[in-house]
Amino acid sequence: MGGVWLGTGLAIDRAGDYLETRSAAAAPLIQRTAIEPLPRAELAVVPSRQSTPDSIYGVDADLLAPVGAAKVTKMKLNHGGTSLSIRLDFANGSRAAFKPEQTHPQSDPRRELAAYRMDRLLGIGRVQPAKEVEIPVADLVAAIEPGYRDYIVGRLTEEGIAHGGVYRGVASWWIPEIKLATIGGLRLDEQPGRELWIAQLQIGAPMTAEYRPMLAQLSACILFDLLIDNSDRWSGGNTMMSPDGTQLYFMDNSLSFSKATYGHEQTVLAMRRIQIYPRGLVDKLRKLTREQIEATLAVAPDSQLGPLIKPIEVTAMLARRDNMLKWIDQLIARYGEDVVLAFE
Repeated sequence: MGGVWLGTGLAIDRAGDYLETRSAAAAPLIQRTAIEPLPRAELAVVPSRQSTPDSIYGVDADLLAPVGAAKVTKMKLNHGGTSLSIRLDFANGSRAAFKPEQTHPQSDPRRELAAYRMDRLLGIGRVQPAKEVEIPVADLVAAIEPGYRDYIVGRLTEEGIAHGGVYRGVASWWIPEIKLATIGGLRLDEQPGRELWIAQLQIGAPMTAEYRPMLAQLSACILFDLLIDNSDRWSGGNTMMSPDGTQLYFMDNSLSFSKATYGHEQTVLAMRRIQIYPRGLVDKLRKLTREQIEATLAVAPDSQLGPLIKPIEVTAMLARRDNMLKWIDQLIARYGEDVVLAFE
C-alpha cells in the first residue's frame, strides 16, 4: 500500500485553459511576472453583500457578474491541446476562459460548469467560478488580432458549433496569475514530485510540516477528481497553483463525468496510492445524495446548453463515491479514523 507510483498511465490530449500553460510546462516554475492590463471598466457592477467568500477566489457572484455582460474587445486562442479554448477580454474589464460547444468530445463546456457546481456543493472552493454565456460569432471575429484572423476564423468555422450566429458555452473566471504546482521544488505531476507526495501521504510516514498544507489540498483534489472522474489531471501541465505556492487550483475539468462506475485508471490509482484524506470532505461525500447532485446540476428553463450531465453519469458518480468510501473505510478499520482522516 505504501508503494511509489511509477506507472505513467494513459496520455490524453488536453484542452489547455490558459495561454501560459504549455509554455510553462516547457520551463518549470516560470510564472507570469507582468499582467496585461484590461480595458477600463464601462459596466457598473454592484458588489454583493455576501461577507463570506464562496471559494479561495472570493465571492462567486461578484466575480461572475461582469463576465459576458459587455462586448468582447479581445480574443485569443489558449495554447495546448487540440480543442477550442479561448481567452476573452470584455469592455467592462473582466476576463474569462471560454469554451464553446464544439466538435471535440474531450472538451465539452458543460463539464466545466458541472465541476464548478460540484466543487461548491462539497465546500471545496478550488474550481474557478463559471457560468453559461452566449457570444456572437461576429463579436469574436471582430476581436481577433488581424495577423491571426484567417487561422482563428478557420478553426472556429471547422470546430465551433454556432447557433444562429451565436456560440453557446461556458466562461470561467480568469485567474490572474498561475504557475505549475510544485512541492519541495518538484513538479506535482512529474515522477520525482509524485514520489515525494505519495511517500508523505502514507500512514506512519513522517510528514514535513512545511508541505502539510499542500498535501491536504492535493489529497482533496485526488478525491474530487475520482468523484467527477477527471482523467486529465495527471496528463501533464494540469496541476496549477498560486504564484506564492500556497493555493492549489482545480483547473481544466472538461474531461470529466464518465460513465465508469470505478473511474479511470489514473483517478483510481491516484486515490489508492495515498492513505491520508480530509475528514470534512469525506464526511460530505458520505452524505452526498442523488437529489443534491441533481438539484446542484439543474439548469435554468431558458438554458441553451441543456443538461450538464446525463442521469447515467450521475449514477456512475455515486458508484465511484461508494467505491472510494469502501477503500477509505478499509483503511480506517485497519489504522483508525484519526490516522486516516488526519486532514480537516
